Amino acid sequence: MYTTSIVALITEWLGVIAVTWLLSLSPRFRHPPIGFKYARRDGLVAITLALVVILFSFLFATGKLGGMLGGWFPLPGVAAELSRPLALAVFSLLAVGVALLLRGQPVRSAGWNGAATGPALRVGLALALLTIFLRNRVMDVVNGISSEEAWYLLGAFGIAFAEETIFRGYIQLRLSWWLGDAQGWLVAGLAYAAWRLPLILSGGSLPATFIGLGLVLGQGLVCGWLMRKSGHVLAPILYRTMSLWLNVFV
Repeated sequence: MYTTSIVALITEWLGVIAVTWLLSLSPRFRHPPIGFKYARRDGLVAITLALVVILFSFLFATGKLGGMLGGWFPLPGVAAELSRPLALAVFSLLAVGVALLLRGQPVRSAGWNGAATGPALRVGLALALLTIFLRNRVMDVVNGISSEEAWYLLGAFGIAFAEETIFRGYIQLRLSWWLGDAQGWLVAGLAYAAWRLPLILSGGSLPATFIGLGLVLGQGLVCGWLMRKSGHVLAPILYRTMSLWLNVFV
């Protein structure tokens, strides 16, 4: 990745942090946090789930499994590059569904807190618009998008939906309740980077791997902070969707 691209991405993160911090000062963001009666038990379940999806990620990237499951999501044209990460994210999300069913917990405990939906939606849309502006892609969007770009947007949304629900919704909420906000946020970010590592390793040289891992960790921590401020996984989903989608114009 070129230095200018890295600088642009860091600038984007700083903009996301600033706008989110300003918007979160509104009284509308003051809602009761989602808590867990058995904090240690749910925290250990979250760590176990993280280890399971990380192991699945390595199996997915190093064997024939990735090619087979990626074929279940045949996105056309340039969107085809999202098929494998989309398959990995969607099938990893199934583990969250199983965990919720076994524990008898509602989807709100995976970051879908109905009380915070409205404010989180507004933050997510504001960040999506900010990202378009910071990436200098306003005219690309205004001029209309092709069918391939629309498919890319759909794939980007699917990836963001699954990844943010897993790591910022299910895992981070539980670890933060058990270990504390800062510790849970950090551990969830590290788990996300470890989960993405196999796909990064398959993409290039050792220096590129280190850079990619650092950027993934940074993005995970930014999205985790966004989750903490908004109280709903929808805000990081909308931001991640736009951030990923705009790569189609590069």
